Amino acid sequence: MTAIGKLMATLLLAISLGMMTWAVSTYVQRPGWFAPVPEGGIDKGSTPVSFAQLKDENEAFSRSAAVASDTWGANLKELEDREKFRNDRLKAYADRNKWARTGNPKHLVNPADLKSGVGFYAPTLNPALKLYDLNLDPATGLPKGEAIRGSDDQPLPGVDQQAGLVAENLIVIQRAAAKILELRDKIDAESVKVRATQAELLGMNVIRDSIRNELFYLDRLKGNVSETGETVFRRQKQLLTRLKALGVTDP
Repeated sequence: MTAIGKLMATLLLAISLGMMTWAVSTYVQRPGWFAPVPEGGIDKGSTPVSFAQLKDENEAFSRSAAVASDTWGANLKELEDREKFRNDRLKAYADRNKWARTGNPKHLVNPADLKSGVGFYAPTLNPALKLYDLNLDPATGLPKGEAIRGSDDQPLPGVDQQAGLVAENLIVIQRAAAKILELRDKIDAESVKVRATQAELLGMNVIRDSIRNELFYLDRLKGNVSETGETVFRRQKQLLTRLKALGVTDP
């Protein structure tokens, strides 16, 4: 029994010495998990080997995440503003495309005609954006560009309205052409009458000239007859005077 006790005591001593050696070596060569961060800092790409380094790296990541979040928020706000700007311009272009077809119902040339809306506006440049200004004038609610006018100095309506006007004008032109043909036929008929009347007038002029010449001849002949009669009467008177002087009272 004593031998067994001695053996156990020896074993316990050996184990105690081994445990003490292990504890001392572990304390002396313990890992640097709780070591502070080196004064020179940690190079980028290094793997953290202590809680302090891990904490610093986490704080750096948190700051980077905050900066990235701020940048993302600012970029998101800029993106939303740009998308709103794009959507507003798309709507403005859609409105102008609609006006180009049917006319602007808020800008009527003739208030009594709902189809007389202005269809086209002159482009105006926004100097700040270097783009065409599609915003409406806040004072009038109308586009800022001047209404484009046609050859009649009136604002051009939409294309659809112009097509209707062209169709109406074509009908008017066809009716006017038919009326012109009818009037030409009447002119031709009247021209025949005019030519006949001119021929009659020419004949009457010839007859008038002949009568004038005859009257002129007769007037001259009448003058000659009158002068000849006066001469005869004067000679007769002279002859009677001489006969009376000679004593002939009843020649």
